[in-house]
Amino acid sequence: MQPQAREFFDKGLVALRKDNLEYATKLFEQALRREPGFFECREALRLNQFKRTGKKSGFFRMFGKTTSSSLLPKGQLALKKDPLEAIEVAEQILNDDPYSVMGNKLLADAATAAQFPRTAVFAWDLVMKQQPDDKANTMKYCQALVNNGDVAKAEETCAALAKAHPGDQEVLQLSKNLTASRTLAEGGYDKVASGEADYRAVLKDEEEAVLLEQENRRSEQESTAENLIREYEQRLQDEPNNLKLIRSLAELHCRVKNYDRSIEYYERFNKTNLRSDAAVDRAIVDTKLQQYDWRIGQAVESEAGALSVERKAFEVAQIQRLSDTYPSDLSLRYDLGVLQLEAGEVTPAIQSFQRAQANPHREIASLMNIGRCFAKRGMNDMAAGTLQKALEKKEVMDNEKMDLHYQLGCVLDSMERTEESIDQFKIIYERDIGYRDIAERVDAYYASLG
Repeated sequence: MQPQAREFFDKGLVALRKDNLEYATKLFEQALRREPGFFECREALRLNQFKRTGKKSGFFRMFGKTTSSSLLPKGQLALKKDPLEAIEVAEQILNDDPYSVMGNKLLADAATAAQFPRTAVFAWDLVMKQQPDDKANTMKYCQALVNNGDVAKAEETCAALAKAHPGDQEVLQLSKNLTASRTLAEGGYDKVASGEADYRAVLKDEEEAVLLEQENRRSEQESTAENLIREYEQRLQDEPNNLKLIRSLAELHCRVKNYDRSIEYYERFNKTNLRSDAAVDRAIVDTKLQQYDWRIGQAVESEAGALSVERKAFEVAQIQRLSDTYPSDLSLRYDLGVLQLEAGEVTPAIQSFQRAQANPHREIASLMNIGRCFAKRGMNDMAAGTLQKALEKKEVMDNEKMDLHYQLGCVLDSMERTEESIDQFKIIYERDIGYRDIAERVDAYYASLG
């Protein structure tokens, strides 16, 4: 954990005990911005929100619910692009109304996507207290419990749901899946050998899902990855055209630094798939870049510099090639623009970012980089206009938005529009005093006023 996150958390607890709730909110938010998975801090923030809500009048509580409704569409959009951003939107909703069912459901979905299972269960607990009889919510709650390793409670909850919905096929299927999950977790394969045919099918599906997802959950340990490689390669002999297995093997070999073998499997994927795949071709390039990084780390200092130059040239050439091969892949076009900007090729970079902004997931980042390009050319008025346009589109205050304010402040400062520049810096200062050199800039400004 980042020390600064712990520091903000500890200060927040002090403020909470002193009933300084507004200040505590800001401190807990600062900690969570640095460590979104800091569960104890999120618990403390929620307690703080409940205390704040208790002090509000009925009018302000109603106003909070109205604000929550207006933020929900933003949160749902953020959930598709960036779960961490969606978590921040959810917390904005819960700041106004910590009892919000939709706010807690958004937090639960975003936490699940971000692989924060404790946070997901925490959010679902609050939903279930208010809507204990909702079938869809209860089924999602059960899955969250499984993800958090609490299969027993999930089965208990599902049993109560089955009593409320006798004969419901979705609930029956969930019950079977939960039983399969528990059996797999316990390693009791023999206990289900005499089960019904459809039950064995569920178990087989669960087993395959567990095997194929283990690399995402546990294969940071090389021993686990090696075991998975042996398992998958044995299965591949019987299922030579199983694209999911082939791609998983490519990823696993890369993780254990078998880079050449990884590339072979990616190429086999394309050959078996009978067509090239942009994501797989990009994975091949990324694997080769990781191989370069490994070689640089192993090389003596005199060789490392030359390898770094070679790596950069390879990266630029390959991303350019992929961009030409897949012209509709605007993420590739954005990445090419970043490389061009780093290389000082400002005009080609502008062209790449202008095309990439058609991708809604890259629009704001592309506009920010176009602004940087204009600033590098001394076109400060155009840079300021582009950055302001990006800020208008960015609704959630996160690191990207703070960077936009910072870049705009720097451009305005270079235009000698000091007051406007400082206004941008103060927005960041109020939220994160430790951001870049914001403290020095703002403090110097006030010192100059005498």
